[in-house]
Amino acid sequence: MNMFVVIKRKHKEWRKIAKRERRRRFRIQKARIREYFAKECSQEYEKWLKEQDNLEKFEYDQIEKSNMQEHAKWMEAEKNTMEQWNILQERKRHQLQEYLQQEAKLKLEWELEQKRKKEAEEKLKEIEEEKKKQQQIFMSKLEQFLAGDSTEPPPELLISHETRPNVDNCPFFLKTACCRFGDQCSRNHRYPGISNVLLAPNFYVHFGLNNSNFSEYDTDVMLEYEDSDTQKEFLEFFNDVLPEFEKFGRVTQFKVCNNYEKHLRGNTYVEYAELRCALAAYRSLHCRWYGGRQLSLQFCFIDSWKNAICGLASRRRCPKGRACNFLHVFRNPRRFYEDYKFEHIRSVNMPHFKKNVSIVKQLT
Repeated sequence: MNMFVVIKRKHKEWRKIAKRERRRRFRIQKARIREYFAKECSQEYEKWLKEQDNLEKFEYDQIEKSNMQEHAKWMEAEKNTMEQWNILQERKRHQLQEYLQQEAKLKLEWELEQKRKKEAEEKLKEIEEEKKKQQQIFMSKLEQFLAGDSTEPPPELLISHETRPNVDNCPFFLKTACCRFGDQCSRNHRYPGISNVLLAPNFYVHFGLNNSNFSEYDTDVMLEYEDSDTQKEFLEFFNDVLPEFEKFGRVTQFKVCNNYEKHLRGNTYVEYAELRCALAAYRSLHCRWYGGRQLSLQFCFIDSWKNAICGLASRRRCPKGRACNFLHVFRNPRRFYEDYKFEHIRSVNMPHFKKNVSIVKQLT
């Protein structure tokens, strides 16, 4: 017995089934059409596929070529960058090497400079010690001579000192015992061991002399000081200092410079009639203090006061004024020691200076 089961479906379900069947028929129909066209147009399709392959290959080749070019550019840039970096590193190494060499050079120069300074200090100490020994010997011989052990000065006191023995003598130093260049002068300066003349460099100090060069920049600084004020204070200096020098013997000349030049400014010259008096004054007054300043005495030789003192200064006709390198001296009160104009050259009357020169020639 056959039994049929009838399934009742809703209308919506039947519509879904119908649509599905319809889509299936459309797919089958399109597949048949594609198969037909594939069979009919297989040659053109293959040609199109080949063109597509060639086009894709061409595009791939172009992309590869572009990539190769970009890679080459990148490698070139990388190479240039590495070269620049190597150059920079080489430059830095070179700079570091130069810096180290410079540091080593500076260190070597500093060590040499320190060594030179040390040697100079040691040499200076040796010179100072030698000077002290010579000064001690000089003072001991001077004491023996002043004690009356001998009538003639010992040979150690007659030894003179020359700055440049093989060069011509400085004409200004020969006449004034001073030179604006000092011991750095290109000419020879002869310092006698002892003499009748004592020189106290820059002994007389006055505002009118020390500040004379300021008038070029400040015209009002010297308005309150005149030559009469300087002369007045010089008289006080004269009356104060001269008696101290006269304690040791008869003074034949006393000259104080009023030059503006530093090597002559305030220089005081004292000449004694006897050599023993000059030595006694040197022993007692050297390194003494006066007016807050330590007095420094030295022996000098003035061949002629007439040649040392500027002849035009007393008449106020010197073209160089107080910048002259010859002596412009203050006028002593009561015309003391102004007979130098009538003197003769004294080298013939000073036998100890001749002995001094002969001893130097024997030593050289």
